Amino acid sequence: MDSSSSGAPTDHGGLEVLSLDECRRLLETQQIGRIAFIAAGEPLIMPVTYRMHKGHIVFRTTTGEKLDAARNAASVGFEIDEWDASDQSGWSVIVGGTAQDVEEPAEIAELKELGLRPWADTVARNNWVRIIPNEISGRRI
Repeated sequence: MDSSSSGAPTDHGGLEVLSLDECRRLLETQQIGRIAFIAAGEPLIMPVTYRMHKGHIVFRTTTGEKLDAARNAASVGFEIDEWDASDQSGWSVIVGGTAQDVEEPAEIAELKELGLRPWADTVARNNWVRIIPNEISGRRI
């Protein structure tokens, strides 16, 4: 790993490598992310509104592919980013982890206190999913 003129480490492509603490801080600041998983043998990427809770990514969903992935303890990817096209700058954080269906009533009650409201509220999203991160990385350009 090299270093940029600011002294921050860079990857082989010259992008600044974000520290784990910076990645976690950025995960706390966003509300929309994308979950990636395999459904019916094909890769699928879907946006979700989320919050961080006790080091885990949590979101609400309805019955369907995201919940199925959680119920199967699937390996998933999760990504957040922010870009400014005018000055060609931005960052992204990628998380690899395991999805889990949250079923414990006391934990669900705790998650409801987060005030997470899905943007698309056309159907009831009464199921909670957590992503337990096992790898977090980020880059800035």
